[in-house]
Amino acid sequence: MELHQLRYFCSVVKAGSFTKAAEEEGIAQPSLSQQIRRLEKTVGSDLFVRLGRSVRLTHAGTVLYPYARDILNQAKRASTQVRQLETEIRGPLRVGVIPTVLPYLIAPNLSEFSKQYPEVDVILVEDLTNRLVEGLQTCELDLVIVSLPLKGADLVCSELLRDPLVLVTPKNHKLVSGPLVTSHDLSGERLFLLKEGHCFREDMLTACKRGHAEMSPAFESDHFGSIFPLVAAGAGVSIAPMMTAAHAKDCSIVPLTKPQFRRIGFARLRGAANFKPLTAFAKWLRTVAVETNHPNI
Repeated sequence: MELHQLRYFCSVVKAGSFTKAAEEEGIAQPSLSQQIRRLEKTVGSDLFVRLGRSVRLTHAGTVLYPYARDILNQAKRASTQVRQLETEIRGPLRVGVIPTVLPYLIAPNLSEFSKQYPEVDVILVEDLTNRLVEGLQTCELDLVIVSLPLKGADLVCSELLRDPLVLVTPKNHKLVSGPLVTSHDLSGERLFLLKEGHCFREDMLTACKRGHAEMSPAFESDHFGSIFPLVAAGAGVSIAPMMTAAHAKDCSIVPLTKPQFRRIGFARLRGAANFKPLTAFAKWLRTVAVETNHPNI
């Protein structure tokens, strides 16, 4: 069995069709199909039942699939371990970041890291926490920057900073000139939330539930960049981390009565401690975190 054949096999399983798998792998479908047939010849059994435009695994394919995934993951880990033997700080560094951190903390400061380590090619991936952690565990990413805590015996996590939660309102909202916000004050307000899957969404809902506020989401988005202009226009309010709220143009930022925060940190695999570019990037992240000052609110 060849590694690329196993990779194509797993791609077909995930995509559910040869056509989609070929597109994701960036090869022609006939070439992918040919490699799958060679793999089937090697193992001595059909791996898929062809159903027109879709496929399903045969019994043999179901048995092979978890082994194929393990083999590919082990190959990636082996490659990562070899890369860590390099003594110079150079080469690619694959960093995953959640959408509520990348544009506000990493992107504005990344040029400083590049100046310090010009031989390190930082490849950024923006995605939700669960997919970033999956990428880290399969060695597709070297480090992820997310909200903590994370679970995983193979993960090493380090906290960078604690980001306060605040209420973001229109400029002339009644809550701006009043006392500190309580959750009861928010009852009946139109709330703008991040979509399902964003880890901070639960923090937003928790901040409301603690005061038994009754709030119905009026709009959901993947980015605060879409939420803040609606708030500025007077369409509703939102709860946001201070890191993002500092960029809410034409909005007011109001502290919560009971201080709440999210923990921002990074995670790596246990076996990655000696990877020089990762070590340098982690050190730089700590410096950026220390220098990050939230404006007074």
